[in-house]
Amino acid sequence: MAHTQERVPIYAGLTYDAVMLWARAATQVLRENGSLTNGTAIGLKIRGSLYRSALGFDIRVDENGDAEGNYTVLGFSVPEDDHLTPVGRFTLAENASSLPVFRLDKDIAWLGGSPPVGEPKCGFKNDKCASKQDWRVLVICITCACVVLVLGVFAFRHYHYEYKLARLLWKVDMDEVVVLRTNSELSFQNTNRGMLETTRLGFAFPDEQHLLKLRRRLQSAAPWVWSANTVPDTQTPAVAAGRGRVGFYKGNVVHIKHVYKKSVDLTRSIRKELIQVREMRHENITPFIGACVDPPNICILTLFCARGSLEDVLKNDDLDLDSMFISSLVADLIKDVLKNDDLDLDSMFISSLVADLIKGMIYIHDSEVLSHGNLRSSNCLVDSRWVLQISDFGLHEFRAAQTCAPQAVTENAYRGLLWRAPELLRSPSPPARGTQKGDVYSFGIVLYEIIGRQGPWGNKALSTNEVIEQVRRRNSVPYRPPTDCLSCPDYVLRCMQECWDENPDSRPDFRFINVKLRQMQAGLKPNIFDNMIAMMEKYASNLESLVQERTMQLLEEKKKTERLLHRMLPRSVAEQLKRGERVEAESFDSVTIYFSDIVGFTALSAVSSPLQVVELLNDVYTCFDSIIGAYDVYKVETIGDAYMVVSGLPLRNGLRHAAQIASMALHLLAAIRCFEIRHRRGERLQLRIGIHSGQNELIFQCL
Repeated sequence: MAHTQERVPIYAGLTYDAVMLWARAATQVLRENGSLTNGTAIGLKIRGSLYRSALGFDIRVDENGDAEGNYTVLGFSVPEDDHLTPVGRFTLAENASSLPVFRLDKDIAWLGGSPPVGEPKCGFKNDKCASKQDWRVLVICITCACVVLVLGVFAFRHYHYEYKLARLLWKVDMDEVVVLRTNSELSFQNTNRGMLETTRLGFAFPDEQHLLKLRRRLQSAAPWVWSANTVPDTQTPAVAAGRGRVGFYKGNVVHIKHVYKKSVDLTRSIRKELIQVREMRHENITPFIGACVDPPNICILTLFCARGSLEDVLKNDDLDLDSMFISSLVADLIKDVLKNDDLDLDSMFISSLVADLIKGMIYIHDSEVLSHGNLRSSNCLVDSRWVLQISDFGLHEFRAAQTCAPQAVTENAYRGLLWRAPELLRSPSPPARGTQKGDVYSFGIVLYEIIGRQGPWGNKALSTNEVIEQVRRRNSVPYRPPTDCLSCPDYVLRCMQECWDENPDSRPDFRFINVKLRQMQAGLKPNIFDNMIAMMEKYASNLESLVQERTMQLLEEKKKTERLLHRMLPRSVAEQLKRGERVEAESFDSVTIYFSDIVGFTALSAVSSPLQVVELLNDVYTCFDSIIGAYDVYKVETIGDAYMVVSGLPLRNGLRHAAQIASMALHLLAAIRCFEIRHRRGERLQLRIGIHSGQNELIFQCL
């Protein structure tokens, strides 16, 4: 008869397995005469056992009590009925610690004829089958993009540059410039004139309120130069020498330098010059404001420097009183406070100017201008903060071919040849922009002028023409300014002589000059104002320490004075006097006075030296003073060997004063018996004491 196998529910099968597994283990325990209540014994029997589950597969219980079953591998039966049928099984190994053994009972009908691989051929992210690209195409595309980008950048810069050239941003309309006239005309001291005027291309503007605003702007721009009642005199030697005038343009104080040309043809090169100079910005370069090209007012506008040119500063005999006012007022005090005897403010001033000049020339040589070409002390301007700024550089083509210049301008230009390098003097057609080596030569002359303060060629009696001719000649010993009168370090003198070397190739560049003269700036800040501020900060710091020290000494002396005052007067009276209060006379109904002296003191003094007598009294009174501090008494005074003490004043203590004095007297008698005279060992002193109680009137007015 055919046997029909029914599928057992899983929970029923597991319950059956658990009951059968326990029953078999219990049977084994009973066979071994064990007890069914011994769970440990039953558990040991269950561990490591093998049984067939009601679900149809074998199960082993491992050493940890976990059930490990057999697993069947199912596969599709193709092409029979397309349902899963067993094709193999995992059977338990004999060794419980080993993994189950796979037994294949039937070939597996894999789709595609082979089992699936552990990882797809192209990877799970399809990154292993990426198609190989042609790197040449990619490189060509990137190169083309870069070329297009670079061309675009150049095209944009060219367009932007051409746009700037066409806009003429540097151009100044002289109708917007207020040119100042003479100082006498602009003085506000005479208020009865009725009308003040400025020159604005020849037009008069009788607007006194407008002029007042301009004057205030000018004074605020350079407060150290002009007084409160005047504006600068444009008819100064600098103006007479052709250095221009002063005016206002869009809120700025500007220096106006006339260019003596009938007209200006704005070629591309001239516009490029103007753009180059306009875009140059440096602390030691005079800012270029703009230029006017409308005849007859062709001129160049730069920012006005309140201190004038370096040449004017060096010619000023009152420089020490004007520029170095700190030196004249507080230099001695600073030296005392800073404990620095080598403080040299004049050297600080010189080194600051030289450093500014070097930094400005480095910037010019690194720019598109390349060189100055006309470096001289009159082209080195000093602003209100004593920062040196270089001017009159560039714009060589714009200023070329000047005609009809005044004689003062011509003479000033010819005098500028004193700073010109010899190779440029000898050249029949020197470059208008000069050369960098020529600028180094000019710097050497300016350095000589700064240190010597006697002009570019010292006190030589030769005229300007003779000096220029001597420099132009090729002598065996080149003609140079005398250096024996200079007072400067050797390294400065050597650098100066290297700068005006006859061979241009032997002259150092400005970066090397900066290294050579760096020692001048040792311990100093870049700007003279910063140096002054640092010096004053150090002075203030040291002054604070000095004030603190003096304050501590004052407090100590005050304490000593108070202690002395308290010894001379009662504490309450002393406090009243310290507060400045008046001490009134006061009557006390009952006080006790103690008075004592040393018996035989006169005879003892006769056989003792003065020093021994003083030592004796000091010892006695020191002993007495240490005793009376424990009593409510007040020591009035000591005269010779006499000792006077009172109780009951200035602070009343009722009737305790008599007891306090009596107890103190007994204490002093006990102490004097043990007192030893240092210079007369074995002798003892005796006290004669008097005590009196009664009424007293205390008058401190005499104190």
